[in-house]
Amino acid sequence: MEKEQKSEITIWNKNFICVMIANFMLVMAHSSINPLVERYTEHLGANPQLVGLLVGMFFGVALAMRPFAGPVTTKVDKRKLLVIVFILGAVANLGYALFHNIPAFVAFRVIHGIQFSLIGLVLLTLASDHLPPEKMASGMGIYGIGGAIGAAVAPSIGAGWVALGTNLRSEGFGFTLMFLFGTAMFLLAIIPSLILAPDRKTKAEIKSTGAWYKNILSIHAVPTATVIFLLVIANSLIHTYMFGFGIEQGIYGISIFYLVLALTLAVSRPMCGVLTDRLGVSKVMFPGLALFAVALVVIGFSTALWMTLVGAVMVAIGLGGTQPTIQAMCMQSETPLRRGVAGNTFYIGLDLGLFLGPVLGGFVRTQTSFAFMFRSAAVPVVFAIAAFAIILPIHNRRLEFLGTKG
Repeated sequence: MEKEQKSEITIWNKNFICVMIANFMLVMAHSSINPLVERYTEHLGANPQLVGLLVGMFFGVALAMRPFAGPVTTKVDKRKLLVIVFILGAVANLGYALFHNIPAFVAFRVIHGIQFSLIGLVLLTLASDHLPPEKMASGMGIYGIGGAIGAAVAPSIGAGWVALGTNLRSEGFGFTLMFLFGTAMFLLAIIPSLILAPDRKTKAEIKSTGAWYKNILSIHAVPTATVIFLLVIANSLIHTYMFGFGIEQGIYGISIFYLVLALTLAVSRPMCGVLTDRLGVSKVMFPGLALFAVALVVIGFSTALWMTLVGAVMVAIGLGGTQPTIQAMCMQSETPLRRGVAGNTFYIGLDLGLFLGPVLGGFVRTQTSFAFMFRSAAVPVVFAIAAFAIILPIHNRRLEFLGTKG
């Protein structure tokens, strides 16, 4: 009887699989477009200063929406909300495809930013809702596989559509094909979203969450949001400045870095999630974060492609392997009804890191070099390790209070 009960504890249920598929479609849409947004705005005739504003406003809008995202996720049926935000993504990308001018791009970029502020939060909350508590970290690791695979292949697909359209007619037509691909991915994501089971929260439970402003931030999720904030400051530099670093160091073929990073993530995320559930949080997090700090130093001292690829593997194992654990800790810090608030708090830390990281990194780089910038990025990771050491006992006490500590 006991063996039968254990066999029923599985990650692989219909709802979780649907969330994974929807997340994969999301990453395919975003990752096929976002790496080429800078090039597209230049195609529209934007000057360098305006290009930076247009690229950054996406995250700025998402951050500005956080006071609304948490309450909406708590109060509204998450399945219906997921369908709505995928439709918003399709509308934004269709707008990009049909109207090739800067005012239209700004308008649809705002819509896209609103969609971005909700979509990751809703998917993360849904994934945690449909995972067994004792396999939360393992599930979060598996949840990240689709994102890793999508991030590996989607940029090449987006660039391929641009190249095809340019060869057939013009560069503008190439960008149209790229945006239509993104539109198709968002529309396809609606299918698994509709298959999901609806929320089972009652009107009384929704009322118990209180006024909207009480659902913006979870004090219990602030510790994990602080850790991810520090880590993303460092990680954002990798996704912003690697090409510039390659040029500075005379390293050719630096784009392979991202392929190696994504492929290693597809293995490290689920593996580290399983290890967390079996060995405990501390035995995975501390070595992983230390490895991430060392990886940044390795990248900063790289003078050849193979050295950066070693750094890519170390980043994927270090940060990539520990991120599902941080996500699981965040979701476990709140009751199921308030997981949307916990997720919103997590994404506030994420958005702040994505915003501040490139700004701080750019300042250091102008004063020194790309190489020194990457080496100095190990500093916020060291702070993250110290912060994690402080929050771990707090997290454990919270689990004991909720009665979910294994």
